[in-house]
Amino acid sequence: MKNMRLKTARVSQGMTQMQLAEEVGLKEIEISRIETGRVNADPATKQRISEILGKPLYELFNS
Repeated sequence: MKNMRLKTARVSQGMTQMQLAEEVGLKEIEISRIETGRVNADPATKQRISEILGKPLYELFNS
């Protein structure tokens, strides 16, 4: 399932997948896979993404 909330939050912050990946310490393809639902990020990665985007964890990753 695509994670449109994550993509929307990233874009609203003016960030590309590459920029978010660099901040999180991942590769751009990994951010793409998380956003498209092909990969479920581990809890630490989810927490880091939520901190960088300034959104609560539940807002970005809960269905």
